[in-house]
Amino acid sequence: MRSMTAYAESQVPLASGQLRLALRSVNHKSLDLSLRLPAALLSLDAAIRAEVRGAASRGKLDLAVDVQDEPGLEPHINRPLLRAVAKAWAEDAEWLHLPPMSAEAFFRMPGAWLPPPTDLAERMEAVVLEGLRNLLALWNEGRAKEAERLRPAFVQGLSELRRLREILQAEAEAQAADLPAQYRARLEQVLKDAQLAGQLPQERVIAEAGALAERQDVREELVRLAAHLDDFEERLKKGRLEGKALDVWSQEVLRELNTCGSKCKRIAMTRAVMEAKGVLDQIREQAANLE
Repeated sequence: MRSMTAYAESQVPLASGQLRLALRSVNHKSLDLSLRLPAALLSLDAAIRAEVRGAASRGKLDLAVDVQDEPGLEPHINRPLLRAVAKAWAEDAEWLHLPPMSAEAFFRMPGAWLPPPTDLAERMEAVVLEGLRNLLALWNEGRAKEAERLRPAFVQGLSELRRLREILQAEAEAQAADLPAQYRARLEQVLKDAQLAGQLPQERVIAEAGALAERQDVREELVRLAAHLDDFEERLKKGRLEGKALDVWSQEVLRELNTCGSKCKRIAMTRAVMEAKGVLDQIREQAANLE
């Protein structure tokens, strides 16, 4: 059980300078990695992304890899461009009434700086990937700890759903006992109003009342609801709660609650269903933080 929200940072000393890696993640429906690399390490992009995909399946990730105080990374002025711009500027400055060309104007031009010719990516590939693996391990530890902070909310929500299911069960039993007689009395009143009293056999009236009452029986839904709650508890004990799986689980629980709500004839049942939906929404909100 891991959260999608976490932060980890790592620094690796180098022979000259140091390697700094930082990873921040937040909730997202899929894996979305934003990677910032020095230009000299761009050839490692694919290998870095593969390592991240092996450690995460969902979340919006922001990974920064920075090499600090490395002499080989010092950029160089694009001297051919500088000479060409200076020459063109001098030739046309008089008739265009241009001011003298400044360093600020030149350095604003695209391509004013050239990346250093360096074999840094080749030399540092093993170091960067090893540092990344350590960073991902640290990040996953943080995600696991963050997920554990959600456990009390899940435990409380499960306990509350079980309590409400017990209320629904008791009310369902009472409803199942009361409805046949209520429907029988209603059918007899309808027959009386239609001046058909006594023309329909009592066995038929009782059978029709029983069939109507059976349509309002929610005990089967409550059996399935209990199974869903048992499944949630088992996953919680094993630490196997996952965001996508819990979303499907929430839909199944909501389906059973909606059916109970549509069939219930007692005020206490209606209140219990409404309260259970509120608890389920809270569980779903917390589950959205899980990978």
